[in-house]
Amino acid sequence: MNINRKIVEAAKKLIIDCLGTKKDEQLLIVGDEKTSELAYGFAVAGRECGISTTYVEAPSQAKGEPPATVGAAMSEANVEFLLTSMSYSHVNARIAATNKGARIASMPMMNTDIAENYLNADYPLIKKVSEQLADMLTTAKVVRVVTDKGTDVTLYIEGRSCHADTGDLTETGALGNLPAGEAYIAPLENVGEGKIIVDGCIAYLGPVEDDVILTLSDGRITAIEGNKSASDLKKFLEDKDEEAWGIAEFGIGTNPGAKIIGHPLVDEKVWGTIHIAFGMNASMGGTRQSNIHYDCIINSPTVWIDGQLVLDHGNHVY
Repeated sequence: MNINRKIVEAAKKLIIDCLGTKKDEQLLIVGDEKTSELAYGFAVAGRECGISTTYVEAPSQAKGEPPATVGAAMSEANVEFLLTSMSYSHVNARIAATNKGARIASMPMMNTDIAENYLNADYPLIKKVSEQLADMLTTAKVVRVVTDKGTDVTLYIEGRSCHADTGDLTETGALGNLPAGEAYIAPLENVGEGKIIVDGCIAYLGPVEDDVILTLSDGRITAIEGNKSASDLKKFLEDKDEEAWGIAEFGIGTNPGAKIIGHPLVDEKVWGTIHIAFGMNASMGGTRQSNIHYDCIINSPTVWIDGQLVLDHGNHVY
């Protein structure tokens, strides 16, 4: 198998610096049929760091839990990199692994371009901003988002804890994406209303070709309007469960080095964007169970947290 040395060297920094992996720990790398070359590069990095490293290749999936054998491996490792096509962040196998103390970097749909160009970031700045926003959201009750394109949606977050995705995954049971850079929270599931105009990208579908208009009522999508991208989203949801239509997450991007590239792993981190996700959120402090979690990226938002302006057309102003 071809080994990309640039990726191996970047992976070494993540393994040691971001996750603090020690020589006596068990490192697990999970890839699938579509990400095997990249994931194997991370496995090579772990072994070159002198760490006991296991590489597991799973079948590529679009929904549901990973195979039982993969889940079993996840339950035993101390440190894990989940480099799969489908996000494992929200599956029960991942929840069980972090509950046992595993430190996990979830990097769904990772590709060579991202690994080579976006894994290095200003993590001290990301940590400072993400934690400041997380503190604000944790103590708040209401978030309102407005855009010039017509988004006007209100979400309710009272009693929910916001998570800061900082790139520091050294604590027991830590979970985060790499590249890092967001503050995210699970809104209350059965409230929330308004219009959401998605003009960035939608996870698993890529960049929207034309704006997608979502109507939200009582925390659920009740209408999807638009042209081709709206049709693509409707088709994507055809084989998903009913909870895939329910609100799951609100997040603010905090990574100045990230750019919109049509990949949600990077796009949802972009400074000046927010994302609203649907489906599974039990993994982030919510109550909704689903076989999917997908983010919708929105550009240049104006955001109020309990009436305090924090983003003005994408500019951080708090």
